[in-house]
This record gives sequence, C-alpha cells and structure tokens, in this order.
Amino acid sequence: MTLFEECKEALKQDFNLVNNEKEVTKLLQTFPLKGNYMVWGKIEYKDYDCMEELLSDFSDLAKIHFYVLADNADIPIFKSNLKLIIDNIYDVMALSSKVYIFDENVVIEPLFPSYTLRVGRKK
Repeated sequence: MTLFEECKEALKQDFNLVNNEKEVTKLLQTFPLKGNYMVWGKIEYKDYDCMEELLSDFSDLAKIHFYVLADNADIPIFKSNLKLIIDNIYDVMALSSKVYIFDENVVIEPLFPSYTLRVGRKK
C-alpha cells in the first residue's frame, strides 16, 4: 500500500479527489507564494504543536472542506474536512516533505521535519 493509499484510507469518511486541479492551484496562488514557498512574512500566522489547540482555534472551520496539495506530481489533489485532516495529520504529512492544506482564506503547512503546523489567514 502506498502512502497516498494509506492517507486515502485514513480519510475515507470524507475523501474526494479534485477534478479541477488548475483552479485549485490558482486558489493556492492567491496566498503569498514565491516559487514553491509560502512567504510567511506577508501573512498573519501562528504555529501549532498541539492539534487540539488548532482545532479549538479553528472550530468554526472544522467541517469545511480543505484542499490538500502535495509537492509530488504522483499524488493527486484531494479535499476533506479540516477536522478529519487534523485528526489524521500524520498520514497527510507523510505524503511529501511539502504539503499545503488550504481553503479560500486559510493555509496550513506542516513544517517538515517537525510535527508543527503553521497556519496562516489572509489579511
């Protein structure tokens, strides 16, 4: 079983492949990116080591679908609800050394190789 298949299995309660990958990529580009890296100095952010704290701070978004984009062309973009993603964050983080989890207003980046998540909101 591949890491992607393990992640898909972990998120099976709410896992959806994305058909419109170009539109989703454009959505990610509405955040301050330079090359393939988030420019965190241009966005309000907070680092989380505790997933319960993250879910508490973003409880209003727990059931909202977030896209997951891994820096690996072999892994398709998919979406799931934020709570399920965070509950299974280690499976999601295992997909690639660079993963973005995002919607229209919030972007989350695991800070590889740690288990810290950096969460930013558009200003």
